[in-house]
Amino acid sequence: MLEQQSQTVSFEFAGERLDMFVWRQFEHLSRNKIQEGLSRGHVLINGKKEKKSYVLRENDEILIDEEKILEENPRNLMIIPQEMPLDILWEDENYIAINKPAGLTVHPAWKQKDGTLLNGLYFYADCADPTYTPKLVHRLDKDTSGVIVAAKNENAHEKLSEKFAEREVFKKYFGICIGKFPNEMSGTIEFPIGRDKRDPLKRAVDYHNGRDARTDYEILAYNSGIYFNAYRLHTGRTHQIRIHSANSGFPIICDGSYGGSKEKIKGLEQKDRLFALSIYNCFSRHALHARQLGFEHPFTKKQILLTAPFPEDFQNAIEVLEISKDLL
Repeated sequence: MLEQQSQTVSFEFAGERLDMFVWRQFEHLSRNKIQEGLSRGHVLINGKKEKKSYVLRENDEILIDEEKILEENPRNLMIIPQEMPLDILWEDENYIAINKPAGLTVHPAWKQKDGTLLNGLYFYADCADPTYTPKLVHRLDKDTSGVIVAAKNENAHEKLSEKFAEREVFKKYFGICIGKFPNEMSGTIEFPIGRDKRDPLKRAVDYHNGRDARTDYEILAYNSGIYFNAYRLHTGRTHQIRIHSANSGFPIICDGSYGGSKEKIKGLEQKDRLFALSIYNCFSRHALHARQLGFEHPFTKKQILLTAPFPEDFQNAIEVLEISKDLL
């Protein structure tokens, strides 16, 4: 998912109109499109929706929901084709599926115009078939690896997006977590998720204003404070697995944003800490991998099941944990 962008208004921008300030961040979009985003509440000032004519004050906090603005204006975003290696899992005349590596942002943003998966897909499209324009059907966090699908035309995008919206897509993830011995080896987590009131760039469980979110989990193995979990997503909220795991007592390891930092190891029993540290050291990002994505093809009606191989960090951790291949 695209991250939300938060800024504090500095002295030189105090006195400027809100719509002009935002337009400077999205110069590839028209003023009308920016004003439409403001009217829909995609930009908040100090946590509140304001009129386009609002005059900025020094130290105002501006939160720009970039994902919403760009989703409503996909044709206005200039994508720069850029050559990069793509691990293609599957492709036909309508869709292409990539095994995304951790660390790769999926979509350009006003602070990052290139070096994203979509830049690479545009380059690949120009070389393979210049008649199509790739468009991502869903998103993965920058540090989440695994299956991601793009459509090659607007009709294909609309059809598969409907399946995601109707929750007709099978989504299976694997995560390596840290925590004390679990009470339940499987279950369903249904905490609603909303924006974190203390940090607008994060999400949190929110029983009052949050959106429904459902995650099934199964603990496939547990050893010395380390979980090896399978997840099935029924909804697709930002940071959903990471938040649900953290609030259930087993945060994703190396996820400093949601309780999986190195400090978590200190909360384990002394005898478990060395082993937990050996797993922690396998990762330089949060240990979450989008393993499988399944859906009925909107045009051929065939069942498609895409599987992304584990990256090296997961393979190393799986070897240390001695996980049976039958569980993968």
